[in-house]
Amino acid sequence: MLAGAASLSAWPAVARAQETGERWVQTYLPTELWSDADPSRSISFGRVRPFSYFRIHGSQQGDRFYVYNPRAQDFAYIDAATIGPSSAPPPEYLMGPRVVETLDVPARSIGTSSLWSEPLQDDSVLVREIHHNAAVKVRDKVEAHDGTIFYRLEDGTYTGERDLRLPTPQAMRSGRWIDVSLSSPTIVAAYNNGQAVYAALAIRGVGDWETPTGSFVIQRRVPNERMRGPGYDVSNVLYTQYFTSAGHALHLNYWSSNWGYPGSHGCLGMNHADSLWYWNWAGVGTPIVIHW
Repeated sequence: MLAGAASLSAWPAVARAQETGERWVQTYLPTELWSDADPSRSISFGRVRPFSYFRIHGSQQGDRFYVYNPRAQDFAYIDAATIGPSSAPPPEYLMGPRVVETLDVPARSIGTSSLWSEPLQDDSVLVREIHHNAAVKVRDKVEAHDGTIFYRLEDGTYTGERDLRLPTPQAMRSGRWIDVSLSSPTIVAAYNNGQAVYAALAIRGVGDWETPTGSFVIQRRVPNERMRGPGYDVSNVLYTQYFTSAGHALHLNYWSSNWGYPGSHGCLGMNHADSLWYWNWAGVGTPIVIHW
């Protein structure tokens, strides 16, 4: 069993490894990775699970060592009390998750989603949780060693395949357009020359006020208005972009937060940040394609 220690000189196995030029250690409990040797100046890079391998670089600094993480291929500081001497990691340890598909797309979280430092749903590698409709960038879809599928995000963390809503893949076309997939949770994605550049969850129509499907263009824009109709009278509705003559539009919805699900009179309602983004990005004539 591994045991923590205060210095490498106390570890005969590590001392022998020094003769070969490499000094390897393993964690023996869930361990935090730090940005600095000084606790007063350091921030956490997240945790690793027990029996993770690290290569020591340099001498001990206070209560920490500077180490190389062969899986993440980066450096951090680690508490000396959480590691013990080890041989070099076996080849299979260094094999990362298999990349199923490279994506590089914006996405949104569904419900409260957990982010992990490894493709493993284990509290020992939990980095943080993100709220519903949080914006993330998905780097690729990967398969863990046990066959479980995860998404690897731009910051190197992982989340479950069912925890994110991604834009619907689109055929290549030129220029800007907006694609709306009404399937729950409804997502509004902005494309430029075939590449998704932004995505947000939106409230869609319900009951007799379903959001229409088909191909449209933005016809007119109103920065701030009062909306009135059967059963509603709402003031200060911002960033409205109408795409039908019947009054269907993209706009701020500040009276609800049911992002991605039914609840409107046919419009696509978004939060302030998202509706403002689409107001600044789109314009009269921007195509909108809406489908299930």
